[in-house]
Amino acid sequence: MGKNPSEKQIISMFQRYLGSGDSSEIDELNIKDLVAAEEKMGLRGINPNFREVIKNKIRDLELKDARKHESKIRALNLITGLILGLVISGITAWLFNA
Repeated sequence: MGKNPSEKQIISMFQRYLGSGDSSEIDELNIKDLVAAEEKMGLRGINPNFREVIKNKIRDLELKDARKHESKIRALNLITGLILGLVISGITAWLFNA
């Protein structure tokens, strides 16, 4: 989404999502916008059930970000392990063939 949507726009997006079940519109939202909108809704006393749907989306996005981070760490560990293995085998071959 190009601009940061307002709280009212986010509420409208979630209302359409709850009515249709099509999550394509809310999938474009980022965590920062959702958290800000959810906090404002809490201050205004918006329906707690509706806020819970937004909180669930926030949790889903946080979990998705955590999994991306863990995936990058695993890839980095694999590459590091391969490089260390090659270095150790090269040093071993050099020391015992010399």
